[in-house]
Amino acid sequence: MALRQMKNASSDIPKARSLLHTGIKLRDWRYIKAALPLMTRAKAVRRARQKQKPITAAQKRAVLVLVQQDPDMHYHEIANRVGLANGGRVSEIVTGRRK
Repeated sequence: MALRQMKNASSDIPKARSLLHTGIKLRDWRYIKAALPLMTRAKAVRRARQKQKPITAAQKRAVLVLVQQDPDMHYHEIANRVGLANGGRVSEIVTGRRK
């Protein structure tokens, strides 16, 4: 297997994993150095504009209250009641990923 640094290479995790295993087995840092560029993502070429309004503090509180009152309620139902675009926003609030 040829070891060469690739410039502007896209992500290739299976190949990087193979190179890492080989490098560890042979204790050869050249394989590991060759694997690193294969584990990065290129920047997005196109990005859509934001369509959703920011979530308000009142909506966040309402989501948390509804989840506590009825744990079996589906996230899309909560989103509809609170005025959010979709259940994904509810999930972000409940798991703490939306601050």
